Amino acid sequence: MHRAFRIIKLIFLAIGLLLCLLIPVAGLASTAASWNGTCYGFTDGQWPCSWWEFARGEMFWALMLFIPFLFIASLAWIGMAVAQFILVQVEKRKK
Repeated sequence: MHRAFRIIKLIFLAIGLLLCLLIPVAGLASTAASWNGTCYGFTDGQWPCSWWEFARGEMFWALMLFIPFLFIASLAWIGMAVAQFILVQVEKRKK
């Protein structure tokens, strides 16, 4: 049972880390596909910008997209850690 908890916790930890890595990768991929030298803002309209400035904006929007998935993966990992802790404490009391 403990091994299953460890494996599941590692899976959720890996998912969370991959999602964190996916944010800059998605931003850079989007920038590579759609940068044309112009940035767009809500209040500023559009202006000429560098590749990196455009990439920062794309990474911001990728972050907004992946926050719910990061939140769910983090909650699942914390839930599994708490469940494992409770299971260990119950087994200690039985002994």
